[in-house]
Amino acid sequence: MSAATVKKPPRTKIYLIALIMVLFLIGSIYQTDATLTKLVTGTPEILKFIAEMFPPDWLFFADIWKPMAQTLQMSIIGTAIGAMFAFPMALLAARNVTTAPWLFYPARLIMNLFRTIPDLLYAALFAVLVGFGPTAGTLALIFFTFGIISKLSYESTEAIDPGPLEAMTAVGANKLKLIRFGVIPQVAPTYLAHLLYTFEVSIRASAILGLVGAGGIGLLLKNTLDLFRYDQSCAIVIYTLLVVVLIDLVSTRFRSYLLKGSAKPMSASRSTTYKIIGGVAVAALFIWALTGLELTGFQPTTWILTKSMLSGLLHPDWAYVYIPEGEDLLRSLLETLSISYLGNFVSAIVCLPFAFWAAANMSRFRAVSSTGKLFLSVVRTIPEIIMALIFIKAVGPNAFAGVMALGLHSVGMLGKLYAEAIENMDMGPTEAMTAVGANIWQRMAFAVVPQVIPDFISYTLYRFEINVRSATLLGVIGAGGIGTPLIFALNARQWPRVGIILIGIIVTVSVIDYISGTLRKRIV
Repeated sequence: MSAATVKKPPRTKIYLIALIMVLFLIGSIYQTDATLTKLVTGTPEILKFIAEMFPPDWLFFADIWKPMAQTLQMSIIGTAIGAMFAFPMALLAARNVTTAPWLFYPARLIMNLFRTIPDLLYAALFAVLVGFGPTAGTLALIFFTFGIISKLSYESTEAIDPGPLEAMTAVGANKLKLIRFGVIPQVAPTYLAHLLYTFEVSIRASAILGLVGAGGIGLLLKNTLDLFRYDQSCAIVIYTLLVVVLIDLVSTRFRSYLLKGSAKPMSASRSTTYKIIGGVAVAALFIWALTGLELTGFQPTTWILTKSMLSGLLHPDWAYVYIPEGEDLLRSLLETLSISYLGNFVSAIVCLPFAFWAAANMSRFRAVSSTGKLFLSVVRTIPEIIMALIFIKAVGPNAFAGVMALGLHSVGMLGKLYAEAIENMDMGPTEAMTAVGANIWQRMAFAVVPQVIPDFISYTLYRFEINVRSATLLGVIGAGGIGTPLIFALNARQWPRVGIILIGIIVTVSVIDYISGTLRKRIV
């Protein structure tokens, strides 16, 4: 966005927004008891914990590869089955394909409900219903990926060229022909790109599902942490990062090809050969995952537990919403929002120098910006749950550990988005000010900041949405928020309590999404 298109808000409005932000900040610090003193006193414990992780136990790889393979197999099956259900739902939710409001509105509501519930929460739920192991993890990934793919795909479907659909409707084509010849040829590459992107997300998610007993590498990580074998934990984290980065690189390459095409002209025969090889490779991976994953099936108690769960969810414990003398839903949700807000605020400040470091147009040497990008990639690849486990060692199991984990993880994510905003800005004003002798601070103040600030605010709001979802999980491992009473209720099979907590999470996340989305539309 150019500076000329940004409408300057009234000064009073700016002061009012700044005051509200400061009040939220003070309230969040009070609610999470996050103080600089606590961080300083806990820093030696963090350093001691990190020191105990090195050198990593590289020989532990012999014990890692099997759970790592299980993690990949869970992701492949979960993403594939989730996509099978997601694509028809996307067509049902798209207004230009399904014209009946009584069909596309409920479809969107279902999609949003599935998308609102975090992956670890699905895993904890299925671990109770079907028992510990990869079955729970695979089921969690099916529901999780369904929510992501259906949302992305329905938005892509609504953005297609309406011309072919109008022409086919004019000659009397029925709905099936409209989808087969008018919609699918336009959206197929985008759908496949969404599938690959979701597979990347699924790999990251599946690496931590074991923390609640849902199989994969996360279960082994939890065991090594419980046994204080931090050198083995470090080896698990490093090997997991290598796998995630490798899959990210391959997936990003394929997605770029699907969305932008080949950089060099390619003959039809070679293109067909590549498609056949790709199809065979995908089929082989799916067969490997299906035959290699040891799914235990449903337990004898699954149906009984499911009936009990549904009964409890349909009769939520409304008395838990507010309890004057103790912990309740409102207090837990308030703590969750405080963790999100404070973590987001810290990361938005801390990531600024890293964003300028990683922006290619802010340095003369490509190696400088490349190292910045590499640093941000490493930071954002480590899941916030893993970071929370580290900070719990330093400051104890409380909300402050959650703030630090979200704040550090978001530095990697926001730093990348900020750097892209800087790289996309118009360099004309900066070059003009350089030509008249302006120093670096003057160029930053009058040429760079006015251009990038709308994108920075938009990305910060978007990250806040994600952090609210993430904060609902941190309590599962003791890092504060609504996750703590939720995991207690799940373990105790208190389904009415689980029901009211889920309602609280869904309503909170939906309201934050709506407010954030509305603000971002006004900004960008």
